[in-house]
Amino acid sequence: MKKYLALALLFGASFTALTAHSQVLDFAQLTPTPYIQGNVNFSLGAVVISAPKYSGSDERRIAAYPAFDAQWKNGVFFSAVSGLGYNFSKDPMLQYGVRMTAEPGRDETKSAKLKGLGDIDTTVEPGAFFNYYINPTYAVLSSLRYGSGIDHNGAQLSLGGRYFRPINAQHRFSALFSVNWANGTYMQSYYGVSAQQAAASAYSQYAAGAGLTDMKIGANWHWSIDTNWTLITGTSVKHLLGDAANSPFVFQKTPITVFSSASYRF
Repeated sequence: MKKYLALALLFGASFTALTAHSQVLDFAQLTPTPYIQGNVNFSLGAVVISAPKYSGSDERRIAAYPAFDAQWKNGVFFSAVSGLGYNFSKDPMLQYGVRMTAEPGRDETKSAKLKGLGDIDTTVEPGAFFNYYINPTYAVLSSLRYGSGIDHNGAQLSLGGRYFRPINAQHRFSALFSVNWANGTYMQSYYGVSAQQAAASAYSQYAAGAGLTDMKIGANWHWSIDTNWTLITGTSVKHLLGDAANSPFVFQKTPITVFSSASYRF
């Protein structure tokens, strides 16, 4: 009983951290179900991240928060990077299912450059994912998420690919590429300026329509220190596109994010 209570409390704390400090990962990145050892793969750790204060900001912030990952043999997963969901596939070359992820909000107090634009609440988004592994080295990834933005009806579609290469028994390298599309509601929430916002801020009114928001490339280095401890260090470069790039409060169109995490596998 105590074990299940502790897990429930851990789930709650991790989900709070996820929604409060999320750097949303576009795709569900899961261990194929047949390769899960025992009933569950479970790890706990921490991550430190250096990222722009908001999408398009030329100012940076450093944050630290818990990292948590659990995947059950039956397909359920709960992770600080992949969200809470279910993988219906038992095929090691195919993953598809449903999940909930946290879309970061935007607090105008984070930067003087956001003054007058108001806040966007962090949102828990329902969505779906589909991943196909061409071989152990290459995979095609996709996801759909809905519910973000000021009115909680923003939608995002992400398409991309993943490259994975073991270097030796302890070290491996992975790279990820993605292109992201969003509907008009999402774009207006995160990159537009309404008449009310224009009156309260230093920016002119700006209408941001549906379209490609960005393309992103990232690289990660994984170091399995021993059978329990893992260190991951990585970076990603995002290039804003279209109406997102032309937003009047976008001052950095190609932001860089850097992170490092340590986790213990139980």
